[in-house]
Order: sequence, then C-alpha cells, then structure tokens
Amino acid sequence: MAWTPYKGSKYLDFPAVEAWCHELVKAHSDWFQIEEIGTSRHGRSIELITVGDRSGTPDARPAFWLDGGTHASEWTGVMAVLHTLSNWAERLQLGDEETTARFKRRTAYVVPCISPDGFQALCEGHPFLRSSLRPPPAGSHPVGLRPADVSGDGTIRWMRWKHPAGSWVCDPESPMWMRHRTFDDDPADAFCFCSEGTFVHWDGSRWSDAPREFGLDLNRNFPGSWTPFRMFGMDGGSFPLSEPESRAVVDAVAARPNIATALTNHTYTGCILTQPYRDPSPLSTPDIDLFESLALKAVDGTGYRVIKTHPDFMYDPKVDIVGVWSDTLSTTFGLPGYTLELWDPYGFAGVEIEKPAAFFRKPDPAIIKTLIEAFATNPDAVSPWVAVDHPQLGPVEIGGIDYMRTVRNPPEALLPAEVAKGALIADRLLQATPDLHVEVSVTRDGELTTVEAVLVNHGFLPTAASAYAEAQDMVPPIRVVFDADEGIDLIAGEPIEVAGHLDGWGSMQVGAARHAVYPGLGGRGPRPRLRWIVRGGGTVRLKWTAPRAGSGQCEVTV
Repeated sequence: MAWTPYKGSKYLDFPAVEAWCHELVKAHSDWFQIEEIGTSRHGRSIELITVGDRSGTPDARPAFWLDGGTHASEWTGVMAVLHTLSNWAERLQLGDEETTARFKRRTAYVVPCISPDGFQALCEGHPFLRSSLRPPPAGSHPVGLRPADVSGDGTIRWMRWKHPAGSWVCDPESPMWMRHRTFDDDPADAFCFCSEGTFVHWDGSRWSDAPREFGLDLNRNFPGSWTPFRMFGMDGGSFPLSEPESRAVVDAVAARPNIATALTNHTYTGCILTQPYRDPSPLSTPDIDLFESLALKAVDGTGYRVIKTHPDFMYDPKVDIVGVWSDTLSTTFGLPGYTLELWDPYGFAGVEIEKPAAFFRKPDPAIIKTLIEAFATNPDAVSPWVAVDHPQLGPVEIGGIDYMRTVRNPPEALLPAEVAKGALIADRLLQATPDLHVEVSVTRDGELTTVEAVLVNHGFLPTAASAYAEAQDMVPPIRVVFDADEGIDLIAGEPIEVAGHLDGWGSMQVGAARHAVYPGLGGRGPRPRLRWIVRGGGTVRLKWTAPRAGSGQCEVTV
C-alpha cells in the first residue's frame, strides 16, 4: 500500500502498524530509516525508526526517544506514536522551515510498539492482558473463571446472574451500573457480577477467578529499582530484563548515547508522570525540579496534568513502584524520562480524580456510576443486558461497556484529539534536548594568530541532560580537539580542551534564573570560551564531541 498520513481516524492492528511504518520510511527515505532492534517471544519484529537528516550523521546529534505499546491494551499510545511520525513526515515533505531545521540538528528514535504479541492478540479479541504472551509457569493448573466472549458479539463485557450470595444489585436509575449490595436490599435481588467468561477446570460449584493466563507486566521488568513484584494478578518477571521486549529497548537506548530525553506512551489518566518514584530518590532536588518544569511546559494547553509518581501516583503508599521503563531511563541512563498517560475517561465524564492510581484500589462508587453513565450515552460503546444461556452456569445476562474503547482507550470518534495531544507533547520534548553551537573566530596579531571557540548551549536541558548523569559520569564532558597543518605551531592552548558541561536555559529556570525578583546567571552558565594561539599559516581543524548536545567540526584558515 502507498503511505498515507495517519490522523487517528481508527485503531490499527499490528500488521497494519508495521506496514504503515515501512511505507512511511519508503516514502520519506531522506529523513526516515527503519531497523529491527529485537523480536518478541512469538517472533514479531520490534522495530525502531530513526528520524533525522540522512545526509549527515543522525547519531551525532542530540536525540529524543519515543515509544508506545509497552502495555498491550493501550492502543492509543501506539496510535499517538504513528500520528507523531505522520506529522513530522508531512511537515518535512512540505519543506516546513522550523521542522526541517529541527531535524537537521536533532534526531528522534521511535519504537511504535514494544509488545507486538499482546497488542495483536487484543486487536483480535483476546481477553485483557497486560503486556506480552509470556506463558504461565510450567506445571500450572489454573482453576476458575477466565474472561471469554460468551455472547459471540466480538467483545468481552460483563456477566451477571442472580444469587442470594451475590455482592451486587441493580440500580433502577442507571441500568448499566451495578452497585454494592446493602443490608436493606432483598437477597432475592442480589447478583454475582464479573467479567464475561467461562470456567476452566471447574468443579461445577466454586465461583472464583482463575489466575491470569498472561500475567507479565512488562513495565515492571526494567532495571530501575527492580525487585520481585506482584499486584492485581500481575508480576514483573523472574529478573530484570527477563523478557526479550524489555531487553530490546534497553539495549537500543544503551547503544545510542546521544539520547537526551524520552517519552513512553501509555493510557489512561490524562497526565504525564515525572520523578520522583520513591523516597528517598537517587535524583537530586534540582533534577526533580527540572524534570517537573519540562513536563509542565510539554503539556501546556493540552488539559493534561503533571503528576509526581511519588507520592501522587502510588497504588499502595507503602509499596514503591519498581521496574518501570521511564524510571529506568532517568535513574539508569540519567535523562528526563516520562510516562504519558493519554486519555482521561474520568475527565470525559466530567469528574476529576485527585490520586488516580490509589483510585484503582479504593474506587468511589458515585464516580464509577458517573463514568458508566457517560459512556452509556454512546450506543456504540455499550451493550444492554442480554439474556444468554451460559454453557456452565445456565441463564445469565451479559452486557456493559466495551472496555477497550471506553475506559482503556477513547471511542474512535475521540481518538484524533488524543493522538494530537501526544504529538504536541512529543514535539516539545524533542525541542528540549541540549543544542550545542560553536562560534569560531580568528584574530591575527603580528606573527601570532588566536583561534577562539565560544561554546553555547541553546537547549532547554543541560548538556549532560541531568545533574545525576553528570555526577555519575554517565555522559563524557564536552571535548574540543585542535588539529592543524604541518607548519603551524601551537604556542598556547591544549590539543584536547575539556569544556565540561553547560547549563541549559531550562536548568537555569530552576536554579539561578528561578526568581524574577532575584535573577542571576549561576556559577557555570551556558557559554564558555576556549582559546589557542598559533604561529604559521594554513588550516586549523576543530572537532568537538558532546554526546547529548551534538558533535561537529569546522575548519578555519590562519
């Protein structure tokens, strides 16, 4: 198929995502390149697209990392990646000056889908799963209810049947909502209420949930503060990077030391998550402030919130969130790494959740009712309760929301607005990378010539991307190598000058330039000067390396 821009008009399955990406690269080969960085458990490609001027060296420029699909059900994140790529391609094709200049000085590395097996399984109607198709442990013998499409409508919804031991009752004012039973309710009105499904290895009597068939949470399998994890029937793997998908992206980032900031797309909440992830944090207060400042600028105008993971996005205040990809990007690689939680179903329903993660454990029934009623106004999002003859239980009722296209992801009609927000935020994080410029001048004084190089960081971020990366020697300092023709003698200055690291205008805003009443320039600043004095005539070559801020070279005649 020929490449066409992606605007978010519909959800694509994995073969369509893969084909679209290859057609994109084929149609825009001057700016886009694709490669396989790994394969999933089932042999699907995990592909990385490099965006940047192919006439130069993309790996020598400061870079932004973008990915989606860590969690298989979060289709919106993958679609937002495609829309971001599509926007860049269209603007480059039209010769947009700002975009062209940006990608001549910067690079983007983009992985559209980290968990292709799980993503495609859910596109094909498989019951909800978190990430990949890692099989259950050998010898496991699951017993209980497994979600399945019993009614045959292609969607796994809710199931209920009357029984006096049930915990739920109907609400006559809100037919789609089930409320908790009270002492005042008639036991004859009580229901058992669960996911639509069938029982495996059933004894014909016990009603219980079976363990998840595919329980791995890939976003607990990364090195950042990894410890064994189990919550909501999911686990973080047997050890960090035990999974081929997590290993592929970590290796890809490690192989690209020019990456200076990163965004991983998820759903849902309508927010961007930032540091710290725990207390105490390995990151300093200046870094935490810098990351928060960048996040606020990135989501400005989108309606999204900035939430510090600790303490405001904790499922359990006593349990740290471990093994997370964005935290690994920050604490293992020392760069601002963010989780973007696209789509806010509660906002769609007109309510706001102060602490969204804690809400999973202690939901407010009134808010849940409001949420369900909001989606019930869309006939494509819900199915009324329908009597079904269950193969094991006999008469039951099946109905409710299409979870994958209401709560977990927006209805398709609302998808374009969400992917547009994702593209805008990605654009701003791309612009935030360090950006080293070198201004070279030559001054002659008799038989001596002075060559000066003024180094200036035009970027938001410091040239190391964070104080943590600088302190841990994760990023080499800026170096400038002096070389000259034979016959030119170096009188003063070193053949290799080390300029250290430079502040960015964003790091100044959380430091010396924080306060408009008490402004300052800081102790280091963004603009040092290097000097060499030479005797003789010919060509002088300067070559500078700054992995996260940009490397380059120039020649001058003396």
